Amino acid sequence: MSTLLAAAKVQWHTSIRAPEHLLVLATAPLYTLIFLSVFRDTDRPDLVANAVIGTGLLGIWFVAVNVAGGVIQNERWMSTLELVIVAPRPLALIMCGRILPVMLIGSLALGESWLMAVVAFGIDLPVQHPVLALVILLVTLAASACTATMLAALFVMSRNTEMVQAALSYPFYVLGGLVFPLSSLPNEVEFLGRFFYLSWAADLLRDSVTRSTVDHAWERIATVAGMGTVALFIGVLLLRKVSDRARTTGSVSLA
Repeated sequence: MSTLLAAAKVQWHTSIRAPEHLLVLATAPLYTLIFLSVFRDTDRPDLVANAVIGTGLLGIWFVAVNVAGGVIQNERWMSTLELVIVAPRPLALIMCGRILPVMLIGSLALGESWLMAVVAFGIDLPVQHPVLALVILLVTLAASACTATMLAALFVMSRNTEMVQAALSYPFYVLGGLVFPLSSLPNEVEFLGRFFYLSWAADLLRDSVTRSTVDHAWERIATVAGMGTVALFIGVLLLRKVSDRARTTGSVSLA
């Protein structure tokens, strides 16, 4: 726990001084403005919740991908990545600790999107199930941190983190059904999207906001948590393999 908290403290002080980590707070209101304008002009008020919630989840995924890659890239630039990898504490614990506090920054994008809908468009979007929505958001943040830990392992093994970050951004906005529900997309995309935890989280959050009853809520929450757990397990295994290889060969990349 002390290692986790120490890593979280380091990343928190780093992120609040890093403009790229706070960029999502500047872009989230703009995305909300664009999406809400489109839905208003096309007379689709039923998609208002999609625009607000989707933009918030987009911010969370943006932070997960960019911070996971940014942590590795910064350590590589400062020539300290090898020291972090061979440290006596598990690398997965350090990475997870550094990612967790930044998830809180990403979650602020959801509040900004909501505020933009109220202030700029005068939209009243009450939450039908506030407690359930809070539980879903917390589970989603935890699953995002676990998935980002797995991504950190991929970034360690890759020499071109920018290319990997780009590949993990926009395609997953679609696979997550963040703005347009998967049910409105081609069957092939919907099938693939169901293997991505954010598609389940997006549907759950939308239902908790707009529906009077949320069907199979806890089973669906368990699905999000389960996908996050699997991602964390894979990340731990990969990071352990990277650490073991670094200790025996002096090579960070597995390539």
